[in-house]
Amino acid sequence: MADLEDGSTETDTFPDTPLSATELARVLDARLAEVPGWQAPDDPVRLGFAMTAPHALALDAFGRFAERNPNNVGVHTRFGDGVRGTRRLEREAVLALAGLLHADAADGYLTGGANEGTLAGLRVGRNALRAAGAGRVVVLASALTHHSVAKAAEILDLELRLCPAGPSWLLDAEAVDAALDALAAETGADARTGVVVVSTAGYYNTGLVDPVDAIAGVLARRAADGGNLSVFHHVDAAHGGMILPFTAPEVPFDFRNPYVHSIVLDPHKSGLMPYSCGVFLCRKGLLGHGAVAAPMSGFVDETISGSRSGAMAAALWSLVFGLAADGYREVFRDCLRVRDRLAEAIRAADPDALVLPSPGNTVVVAGFSHEDGRLPAELAERYRLVGNTLPWTAPDGSPGDRLFHHFYAMPHLTPAHVDGFAAALAGSLAGASRGPRRDAPAAPAAELRDLRRSSVCLRHLVVHPPGRRDPDDHPHAYSFHTFQDRAGLGEQLAARPWTGDDGSRTGLYVYAPDPEAPFANELFGVTDPERYSLEVLDRNQQKLSLVGAAHFAVFGPEPRTQDRPVVLANFHADGTFRSVEYKYGDRRYNDEVQVFADRLVVKIGKDARSVRRDGDDYSFSLDTSLELRVRLTDDDAVPRITRVARHADPALPRRRHLLRGQYRRFPNRFFDTVVDMTAGRRYEARWPAAESVPSGSEGPLLARSALLDLVRVTTSVTGGALCVELTAVGGPGTAAFTVPLGLGARLPGLLPGIPVGEPETLTPAEVVEWAARLHPRLGPMREAALAREGRRRLSVPDGVTGRTERA
Repeated sequence: MADLEDGSTETDTFPDTPLSATELARVLDARLAEVPGWQAPDDPVRLGFAMTAPHALALDAFGRFAERNPNNVGVHTRFGDGVRGTRRLEREAVLALAGLLHADAADGYLTGGANEGTLAGLRVGRNALRAAGAGRVVVLASALTHHSVAKAAEILDLELRLCPAGPSWLLDAEAVDAALDALAAETGADARTGVVVVSTAGYYNTGLVDPVDAIAGVLARRAADGGNLSVFHHVDAAHGGMILPFTAPEVPFDFRNPYVHSIVLDPHKSGLMPYSCGVFLCRKGLLGHGAVAAPMSGFVDETISGSRSGAMAAALWSLVFGLAADGYREVFRDCLRVRDRLAEAIRAADPDALVLPSPGNTVVVAGFSHEDGRLPAELAERYRLVGNTLPWTAPDGSPGDRLFHHFYAMPHLTPAHVDGFAAALAGSLAGASRGPRRDAPAAPAAELRDLRRSSVCLRHLVVHPPGRRDPDDHPHAYSFHTFQDRAGLGEQLAARPWTGDDGSRTGLYVYAPDPEAPFANELFGVTDPERYSLEVLDRNQQKLSLVGAAHFAVFGPEPRTQDRPVVLANFHADGTFRSVEYKYGDRRYNDEVQVFADRLVVKIGKDARSVRRDGDDYSFSLDTSLELRVRLTDDDAVPRITRVARHADPALPRRRHLLRGQYRRFPNRFFDTVVDMTAGRRYEARWPAAESVPSGSEGPLLARSALLDLVRVTTSVTGGALCVELTAVGGPGTAAFTVPLGLGARLPGLLPGIPVGEPETLTPAEVVEWAARLHPRLGPMREAALAREGRRRLSVPDGVTGRTERA
């Protein structure tokens, strides 16, 4: 190597002939001897660097899988991905870590370390903010933030704005708010600025944790208030993310804050993994902002690095499940004991030093008391100690700077290591001059297309090919995603006029793929093209259906508008009532209320898509911004919110549906937010006492509405009815849905069904007669739900009765 000889930059000659086995071993042994070991007290100990001995479980797993050299290219955390081998191991390990960080739903993958993970976070954030209309994107961080943030900003060509580090050494929420105010003031009224805010959970040089919850609260408030800024929040948890959940679980640095969008971890630090292993995590729906199609390889790549080690995924899995929480707690309890022993050793060697163990973390920060606080070069080099100048307030209150060194109490450190360092430190400081003491810092048929444009259900536009239709025959024949265009199979829906007993035209049409066997393939339907349709599914579709075996839809005579819904009644195979759905919006994208006998469900921003993949492959996707589920009890119990699961940030545009190449299974479903409630259907008082449900520390409840776009959502109960109110963010517009708590209890008697579990035994006339009984009851319910002054009140109008009520 010429550069070691004379400092030249010439390349080495690639060898023509191989070294002998003996010579290879000799060279490798010599280089190995130059790498310090972990346990010998007389070897250099890397006190200033966050690295440690890999765990035996990880080394064993890595070795077992490395020989097969699996490539975990791509992302494996989505439904239908990560089902085999090391990709399954990665999926399970990554999602377990996301659960550790309180994510309700997340995507993620293994990286080469936190540098790559931060680059991934800022890249996803930048693209998401641009999708939100931002013409300018700024990265906002502390001056003490890890250099990887500046590097990522440079790579991504983003402006980096640093908040000065105050005496607390933290990025304060107030400083973030002020910086955002300044950016808002710089942004024109008709422009939009995107801001990627970077918080740190475990600064490299202090171990301290930013008040992530307070910062997230600032972002939540600003999102709800509108304005000309859009924000994305990335947390660099490389030095705390694998420690704090086990030592200080109360520290809210993670996804329990709705306005944390992505996090990076470094398991190759305190997580006991070999290099290089980081983990990037983000909320569902955001990773697609970093997606690049790889047509030559046949997949969509959302990673930075591309090809990745499957053996490393196996190693991480072995620790997540082989150590688990109990094992990591024990490891970090020992680390904290070593940290405290290290702090005591520094105080013993320099009684006037300022020694600050980081709360909950394995870092000690020390400001030595001699003249300039620097350590002798030999000592600093041996122990890999680095000094950083940090803001500091002197005992007289004057601000200034001071040199501090940081020390890492890593899992491999033993008391012998600490004692050896203590002796070396005491000796090196013995002759050092002392300075002043300093204190701590503070598709249907053509006939139907002309009549109704489509079947009631989007999914019936495509069909499984023959021989692959029975879901019970999975995985041998049936596929969850392979559908073909109905027309391509020659199975278009054929429509025929329906005549009365006397042969007269009724205005009705019946339709099915094969009119001679109307209930044998997918569905049979009857429609009044201007008013309603009723569809009965075949046996296979009934097994697949998530919303019942038969569907009656009222869509006219007045066409659907944002103020006038389509109303859909669903029935189980035995003919019993399942639900009534009120859909406000267009055919694919709507705000919806579902009424069951024992519960109410309000869906804000439901988007249903059929997606054509490659060739004749189709998949289906259902995406809902907010789903409010109210379980009803037969009493007067006070309403109560039992769970709020925030999967994504509705204020940030995200891909509502995956890219075509990412679909693996049917169905693909996603929710931004899920709210679960209970209430007694006979509750008559007002709940809550205030005007809206208090948002608390979680921030306001936001959703992407089909009617109003981004809205604030408030929920109340009064006069025996649930009221869900939507208020547009950043513009005018309101909408409200009012649903009597007892409405669902009336519907089974009002909407009688017929058994359809054996559809081949039915006759078309039975279905036509059933539809004729349902329409006079559901038609008025649709008219009653017409929006008036923005309010949509669901009810059974006077005069509409069912057989149970007449009895």
